[in-house]
Amino acid sequence: MKLDFVIIGGQKCGSTYVQRVIENHPEVEMIEGECPHFEDPDYQNDGLVKLQQRLALLDQKKLLGIKRPNYLGKPEVPDRIFKANPDIKVIVILRNPLDRFKSAYFHQMNYGVGPTLPLNIGAERILSGAIEKEYPRSKEVLQFGLYAEHLKKYVALFDKNILILTFDELKNDHLGLIKKCYTFLGVDNVFIPHKILDERPMKVNYAIRSVKFLNLRNPLRFEYNEDKTRMYPKKRNIVDKAGIKTIELVNDLIFGKILKKEGKPKFSDEIKSKLLRWYAKDIAQLEILIQKDLSNWKS
Repeated sequence: MKLDFVIIGGQKCGSTYVQRVIENHPEVEMIEGECPHFEDPDYQNDGLVKLQQRLALLDQKKLLGIKRPNYLGKPEVPDRIFKANPDIKVIVILRNPLDRFKSAYFHQMNYGVGPTLPLNIGAERILSGAIEKEYPRSKEVLQFGLYAEHLKKYVALFDKNILILTFDELKNDHLGLIKKCYTFLGVDNVFIPHKILDERPMKVNYAIRSVKFLNLRNPLRFEYNEDKTRMYPKKRNIVDKAGIKTIELVNDLIFGKILKKEGKPKFSDEIKSKLLRWYAKDIAQLEILIQKDLSNWKS
């Protein structure tokens, strides 16, 4: 299988932006969107065969890559990627786990796989496990921030073929981050993707009233499995498309001005302290693992 690199996340850390700047390079081609083929249950359902078919449609003279942030938190995935290509290059981008928690919490809420509760109430219930039965994926919001725990296997397998970046680098010097990616992949690092250079990572809707209203779109956009751990794009007819558009227009009219005023919700001091304690050991291990000072993540 010709698969030269994979972007594995983490979730809500800027991996979509990294994908955009890499796939814009003339020496690179990537499968659009995300590729879940290495994770369960896709892997058992001829995942590699389907991935090979998708890769075969790309220009084989270029570097070929895929992206799937979830791979970072899926323990079954590293060995499968290594088996497919032991020389593959792996790109990871990480973010302060509290900031990632907040974005992932609202991301799940926006897609109907997480609770529509105010941030601090929801965070408390995730920490206690109180909503895991009703929303099985809610545990990912917390556990996918254990970067050191998840990265150990990747570092052991891929060694020098892994590039670990941070969201802070993306914010402070996105051109420098782009050049790091190009250099790591072995393509021309003088190239500048002007069309998307000033783009920013995808925004998350943090206005809970707006989210609840926009969730009316979800049955028109997605089909879910029984426990809502997986969702699949729905084939939409004209009525579905009209319904989605109407909901979005009404949302803009009702909540447009409110969204600009509200901004991101904040953790209470109590919840922030609990999360910092929960992640403290992993952050300390991560500093050693990736040889970077992460003191700004600890306060």
